[in-house]
Amino acid sequence: MDRRFLTLDALRAVGALMVVLTHVGFHTGRYPQGWTGAMLAHFDLGVALFFVVSGFLLARPWFAASAAGTRPPGTGRYLWKRALRILPLYWVVVIVCLVFAPANSDVGVSGWIANLTLTQIYTQDSHAYGLAHMWSLCTEVAFYLALPLLVRLLTPRHRLDVRRVLIGCLLLSVGGVVFAAGARSWFDQPFAAEWLPAYLPWFLAGTALAACSVDPGMRARLDAAARDLAGWWLLALGLFVAACTPITGPTGLVDAPTPAESALKCVLYGAVAVCVIVPLVFGPELEGPVRRWLAGPVPSALGEISYGIFSIHMFVLLMGMELLGFGTFNDRFWTVLGMTLVVTVPVAALSYLFFERRVMRLRGWRPSGRRPLRRTVVVTEPAAESAAEPVAGRGPAEAAAAASTTATSESA
Repeated sequence: MDRRFLTLDALRAVGALMVVLTHVGFHTGRYPQGWTGAMLAHFDLGVALFFVVSGFLLARPWFAASAAGTRPPGTGRYLWKRALRILPLYWVVVIVCLVFAPANSDVGVSGWIANLTLTQIYTQDSHAYGLAHMWSLCTEVAFYLALPLLVRLLTPRHRLDVRRVLIGCLLLSVGGVVFAAGARSWFDQPFAAEWLPAYLPWFLAGTALAACSVDPGMRARLDAAARDLAGWWLLALGLFVAACTPITGPTGLVDAPTPAESALKCVLYGAVAVCVIVPLVFGPELEGPVRRWLAGPVPSALGEISYGIFSIHMFVLLMGMELLGFGTFNDRFWTVLGMTLVVTVPVAALSYLFFERRVMRLRGWRPSGRRPLRRTVVVTEPAAESAAEPVAGRGPAEAAAAASTTATSESA
């Protein structure tokens, strides 16, 4: 029996909390305060975590079908399920922010269109109050659109050659690191560094792991190496500590990083995310107390509402600080954090129970009204429609993905 990736839900919850912490740390002025501030500033690592997991979960059904010689997932159905998971709640949050935040009263028609279509990172001044963190969702959606073409490039004639996939991912990742290093100087556009090519190495790291997970030889090697969860996570911690030093650039939004700092941050963050994820997608799925706890009901439940936490928290954070009379960069970290979580988590839970989950029931809809044919696949397919979305702010940040599988499923 193939594994079900039960622990990945917990990573969504961790990522959501990371983005809340990094945004609260930024807005309360904690970044300059020693190592604690440096760690808060670098919790934008959550972006890398979610992008790697998204690459893994979303690419895996295509590679599994290639390995089994079965029909690949339908692109239209895959995009429909992705749209259902992302857009309804996103549109609600955008409308609420643009209508009810006084700071957005001057947002014009072009700003509305850009934010509703997730194209604000391609314009000059369309980041609205309470929505700046949505840049990472724009990048994630760009990857959704590119993934079917990317998989066809890596698996021509629908045949999985894991070495070809790894080499292709490596070459494209090198190009992505180069783009991350040079984007700010190459383009006369303030958000060019937020475009997909700069983050493609993280998505491709997950894509490469997905190919390895369905190749018997590579999977056996990684299963053996991934048994040492403590070793992998200690390595991740060491790399994260290194990333918290000035070698990855300034922590604020005033000074831009140098090309070398941007490139090093891209590489280090991707390495940390891979080290965190490998022992959860390879090796014994539920061996040891850590893996069993991560697969437990509380982390899984938080993972289910993580997209709501990501989407809602910034509006709650900013409006709450205004209502409480707290100025930006005037500390009050713990008060602001508590306020943000106390409001955001219950609202996100209600959103998931009464809105998001009901919308997702439409994923089996067909214009003809006929139910889609079901087929049995050789390896289990992660329920990618539940995959977490990235969560991040323009300086501090975070982002997505989750998992569970079924032995018999529709194509993603």
